[in-house]
Amino acid sequence: MLFMSGLFACLQAQPVLTPKNVALGGGGSTYITDYNANFYNPANLLIQDRKRSTDFGLMVTGTYFNGVQNFTDIDQQRNNFADYIYAFTPDAYLIGAEDVDEILNNNYVRNRTVSRHQTRFDVTLLGLKWQRNDKAYSIAIRNRISSSFEVGKGWYSDELQTVNEVNRLDRTLRHRYQSLFEVSFGFADNFKFFTDMTPRLDEFTIGVAPKIVLAGPYQQAEWNNLYYQNDNGGYDRTQFFDYQAAGNFGSAVDEYLNGASAQDAVTSNIQDNVFDIYGAGAGVDVGFTYLITYGSDLSTISETRQRTQRSLRVSFAITDIGFVMYNYKGIELNNSESTSQVSNLPTVDPTKAFVGAPGQFLSYIDEFGLGNPFYSATTTREDGDQYVMLPTALHTGILFEINRVKLVGDLSFGLSNTAFNSTKVVASAGIEIRPLQFLPLRAGTQLATELPSFFSFGTGIETRLVDISIATQFVSRTFKDNPTISGVTVAAFQFHF
Repeated sequence: MLFMSGLFACLQAQPVLTPKNVALGGGGSTYITDYNANFYNPANLLIQDRKRSTDFGLMVTGTYFNGVQNFTDIDQQRNNFADYIYAFTPDAYLIGAEDVDEILNNNYVRNRTVSRHQTRFDVTLLGLKWQRNDKAYSIAIRNRISSSFEVGKGWYSDELQTVNEVNRLDRTLRHRYQSLFEVSFGFADNFKFFTDMTPRLDEFTIGVAPKIVLAGPYQQAEWNNLYYQNDNGGYDRTQFFDYQAAGNFGSAVDEYLNGASAQDAVTSNIQDNVFDIYGAGAGVDVGFTYLITYGSDLSTISETRQRTQRSLRVSFAITDIGFVMYNYKGIELNNSESTSQVSNLPTVDPTKAFVGAPGQFLSYIDEFGLGNPFYSATTTREDGDQYVMLPTALHTGILFEINRVKLVGDLSFGLSNTAFNSTKVVASAGIEIRPLQFLPLRAGTQLATELPSFFSFGTGIETRLVDISIATQFVSRTFKDNPTISGVTVAAFQFHF
């Protein structure tokens, strides 16, 4: 956990966090060709972008951090990040009036009613890729953890907003959290049925990467809580509550519903034990890449699999097709949409920020949730097995390379809102230039709906046998603000044989 607090990143709906694709703005469906392609586009395993045919690596590490507040001071930003990943403790997130104004100005621009945030940690513990003839194989082991949350503006201000010509106050609160361990086996082959139909120097590859999944803590919590001003001087309150959890989140809620205080339930169940296992499942990642070479590049027809240096690539991938079955403390609560009338808005404390710390959702609602939805909800599952779909997402991209220059662009979006993905489209673009063959210089940017844009830079030393890579992201919510460091992603040990 201490190692986690030293790293940051800024990505959304992103299958992998590596220094290469992060530096290029977060895309990689056409770019990543080593064992990390298992989790993005396994068809790329067959692309020969270096002379060696075997890749081996340890500890490719990166994180995501889009905080409620960000700070230019690196130590302050690191401590800020730690508040989001460690288990909730009372009074750890107190802010002043100036902080409240900053949050309102930065996170709720253009009359936005909800602010979205995410914290993520990825580490590829081990990876191996090798090529034989016209086929490629790989194995990769990784752990990824993500916490995403959405906070209505009404938790920080009682000022009504006009939405669709109706005055309302949004006190929505959502928190999604998931930890997954994956062992993935990749395979890529040349799909000759299409390749042999064209006279060009091209190649159509298909890749699949089935995986075994072990699941850590899980929570999918949604409380839509809206107040509409009515003609009687009061408010019509509309709310909907849906809560699913397993592992330590489920045990905390179960204890709370059986009479324990919220803080006692959180303290006794939710610790910094994100690596505990509460379930298992299976999944598969699938990808397709169409590669066209031109000029003197004959790598698509070479029997010795020459290095690809001049090409146009187009890719499409579907990641995380599968499910997880949680078999410890699975719990589901639901409160169907209802409308009631209140004469006054309930009081909240805007100086207590919601940052998505594990356990904070339960504690926050217990303290500020008028008509506590945990108590009024119907229990539809308690301490039973629970099936949850993996965070399936679609990705497409294009890459153009000529000698020492690569231009990349990607689009991604999730099929559902999860801790890892959202249904919003994410666009990224980047460029790689090599002034020297062993010295890549990378830069990129990413644009996503309702999230701050960021720009990124990366470099490394890539020799015939060893690679060392690093990437950094910066985020700025407005052009007037100083950019803050939001990410460092490192691949310290990658070898080629």
